[in-house]
Amino acid sequence: MGKRPTKSKRSTLTKEDARQRYVELGEIAVLQQIRKDARLLEDDRIAIGPFARLDAGAVAAFEGKTRGAVTNLFGSQAAFQAQTMAMALSVGPRLEDVDHPEPADFDDAEAWLAAFLAAQSARGPQHGTDPAADYGSLWALWLSAVPYGLWSPQISMPSMDEYAQSVRHFENIFARAIEHFGLKLRHGVRIVDLASALASLIEGIWLNQCLTTRHPCDPEAPIADHLRRSGQILWAGAVTPANAACGPNG
Repeated sequence: MGKRPTKSKRSTLTKEDARQRYVELGEIAVLQQIRKDARLLEDDRIAIGPFARLDAGAVAAFEGKTRGAVTNLFGSQAAFQAQTMAMALSVGPRLEDVDHPEPADFDDAEAWLAAFLAAQSARGPQHGTDPAADYGSLWALWLSAVPYGLWSPQISMPSMDEYAQSVRHFENIFARAIEHFGLKLRHGVRIVDLASALASLIEGIWLNQCLTTRHPCDPEAPIADHLRRSGQILWAGAVTPANAACGPNG
């Protein structure tokens, strides 16, 4: 005869503690499901997150057509979902179309930097705006896939390629700005350090822009001030006038 199932002990937790315990276990179960789905991406092209709920019929209705107009082109709704996800997560080529403020159009570095950071804020996601196929909205959509990047190169590699591409763009324009305004990098600072730091700052504040239109710690100021002031501090710590004396910290 087989063993009888072990009888579980009666929980001694309060109802509230039991709720908390099961919620914590639920969080782990969700992460395990994300890891499982992420690993499936390596073997097959599947849609994940909101892309898996994409309805070909609803999309076709935008054009006054039926589901068949989409599925006939892609072969199936699943293929359409996967193709839409792949395009949304590979927006790197769109970086080529970004027009950065030119240093030569400004009288000083402070004015140029303020314009550069204002443009970056405007290019990112904007809380409460209508959905659109622009860079800011697609960047926000990319956030839905980020957790899968913990376990899937299919997600992490395009994201890191785009980040590196952004840094290279920044390296180029920052180098031109530094030369144009008669500046130099402080001792021990490389142009890639400055570009990486500002790229990370921009994307970090874009997270806030998904959630609010105001400065998170100064409700009287717009969210764009958050990026402008933070970026100016970072820039000031990285550059100095070219004719400044070279000390151990500058």
